[in-house]
Amino acid sequence: MRLPIIQAIYLKEMLDLLRDRRTLISMLVVPVVVLPLVFNIAIRVTSRMQQNAEQEAKTMPVAVHVTTPAIRQAIEKAGFRMTERDDFKDAIDKKEIAAGVEETASAPPVLNVYVDSSEPASAAAGDAIRVALNDLRDQTIRGSLRNSGIPESVLTPFVVKRNNVAGERKMAGALWGTMLPYLMLLLMFAGGMYPIIDMTAGEKERKTMEAFLASPAKRSEIVLGKTLAGMTAIFLTAALTLASMVYSITNNRVSTRSEEIKQMMSGIPLDAHTIGLIATLLLPMAVFAASLMFAVALFARSYKEGQSYLTPLMLLVIFPAFMGGMPGFHLMPLLCLIPIFNTSMMIRGVLLGDATTLNFAVTLAADLVYAAIAFALAARMFNRESVLFRS
Repeated sequence: MRLPIIQAIYLKEMLDLLRDRRTLISMLVVPVVVLPLVFNIAIRVTSRMQQNAEQEAKTMPVAVHVTTPAIRQAIEKAGFRMTERDDFKDAIDKKEIAAGVEETASAPPVLNVYVDSSEPASAAAGDAIRVALNDLRDQTIRGSLRNSGIPESVLTPFVVKRNNVAGERKMAGALWGTMLPYLMLLLMFAGGMYPIIDMTAGEKERKTMEAFLASPAKRSEIVLGKTLAGMTAIFLTAALTLASMVYSITNNRVSTRSEEIKQMMSGIPLDAHTIGLIATLLLPMAVFAASLMFAVALFARSYKEGQSYLTPLMLLVIFPAFMGGMPGFHLMPLLCLIPIFNTSMMIRGVLLGDATTLNFAVTLAADLVYAAIAFALAARMFNRESVLFRS
């Protein structure tokens, strides 16, 4: 292997990447612009829809069939206008009312709240009505106890308090560990797909592959130079994805009443040590992804055909990358042998702070083996004339 030749091939491929608009879109525009924009729009639209649903619920009347005056007063106090309807379902479907409340003659009486859970306004009205009726029930019970001379403390003989022993780091890691591994691995393959197609099938289509083969460079040096260029594109995509996710989440807080969700969103478990471990995990995965896509794309005779070959490969990455980031899987050496899944699972473990040295070493060793096999396969395919000059 001659380093100057490999460096020249690498620089040539990187220059070609910077000139290709499709590559720049997949490698730069998607992580830097599209991902934060979609995340920002999704959060704002969700928040606005929730606010609109609550406001719309207060503008629509609520149908009631009750005999207890206190129930009517509680509903009015919650900010709802009351009306009469015989058929609750039909009136809710026609959006004539937001919800319906019916009191059944039983002992004790049962209050049925009718809503259309598929409609945000009706669901919001139902939630507000249930809160108002629960408050009324508690007030009624406490009033009866006071009139009977019984202390209200009998209602709460003891208090059950849930204490979360997970720290802020672990709570934040639970959230980030579910999203980041999947997005990073998926966009790594997506970011490397177009550059690798261009340096294989694209070379064939432009009739420039022959110039490479006629040069003094060995075929192994050509493969290594092209693979390094593909790795650069993949690593750059992963880094930009990570940076854009950090920016998107920290600058767009999701409105929620859950303290645990707020705790998850409050911290970012990305110190220098964590970033170093993630980068170490992604290095062999980048070699594996670049080499595997290189070997597959070599069979294509044109850029379009290369896309048709690598798109199914992208679909195969989705499932293991997604499952590896899901909670419920316990890190063990056997699972660390599954490609893509192991990297996703280990990144989640690193973010949670519970990745053991053994599991990390097994994952890294397995990925290095897979990367070496994929690179050997790519080099072997590049040495086959029937593949290079397939027509």
